[in-house]
Amino acid sequence: MTIDPPPDSGAHVPADDVRVSRGKKWPQAITWPRAITLLIILAFVGLFPIWQWSSSQPKPTPCMFPGIPAQATGTLPALPATYKAVKLVLISGQTTTLEFNRALATKTLTIQYGISGASTVTIPYSGPNQFPRLQVVDPLGFIRDDQVPLPDDRVSVASWVQNGRVLLKLCVQRSGPGFADPGTYQGTISIVDQRVGRVDVPIVVTLSYPNWRWIMALLVLAVLAGAWYVWVLQAKKAAEIAIGWGFLDFYATMLGVLSAGAGVVFAFGVYTATYLNSLTWGSSSGEVFALFGAMFSAFLAGAATVHIGAKAGQAESNPVS
Repeated sequence: MTIDPPPDSGAHVPADDVRVSRGKKWPQAITWPRAITLLIILAFVGLFPIWQWSSSQPKPTPCMFPGIPAQATGTLPALPATYKAVKLVLISGQTTTLEFNRALATKTLTIQYGISGASTVTIPYSGPNQFPRLQVVDPLGFIRDDQVPLPDDRVSVASWVQNGRVLLKLCVQRSGPGFADPGTYQGTISIVDQRVGRVDVPIVVTLSYPNWRWIMALLVLAVLAGAWYVWVLQAKKAAEIAIGWGFLDFYATMLGVLSAGAGVVFAFGVYTATYLNSLTWGSSSGEVFALFGAMFSAFLAGAATVHIGAKAGQAESNPVS
């Protein structure tokens, strides 16, 4: 049985290609499984750009050093000619790396020094309301291996005497995504106060690409590309168009859902291991393409496990006699 098309169409439409719902005729191309699958894909694609545009990042606070003691006015009194500078000893077990990861924030690194012979030796004029602060500099700043520096106006250093120890502090204000490119920045902070022996401390500052939502959008693109590739291999029809309803039909099936689910889990694992767990991801443009390729390959690997399992199940249910 056929339904006559309009007189000018010159063709007949099979009755099976028309569905009737509440008195209206809908083309079979619009089915509930296809509609639901399409809505899920659109939501998957649009979620992260919308999330990115609607989100806001609080502005980091300027560098401050809570607890820094008050300094007397004037200049430090002259020391006797026979004075010997006090030796500072680095207290073991401390880190000299300031890790930001993806955070857009203000962070401070604290390094503590002991005073050699502290039971009998003190730093002159370091008492309250005297001159407890020590002169400290970072003469060369913090530079990446390609000679790109951290902005000097966002880096602060300070040192002072407190409770029989010397504190050395580095503060960095990462004010926004354009603050500095991701990577590893190395520099040296020096205590050059005449009352103590010179101390040079190599310090490393690490930055990773801060906008994880855009990298998540890259994950979405890798998943969509992998899903399309899996469908093309599944169709195995030379006449099948590259983009069509068959894509939605496949991912509305149980095999398609399991393939997509396993692929997303594998791809997300690469996203976590490569980007989220990296201290300096984004230091080179090639990392973007490498991550996309790795997530795409991981999706295919995850989907393949489902297809291999499905074929093994079919072979067991249909043994060859």
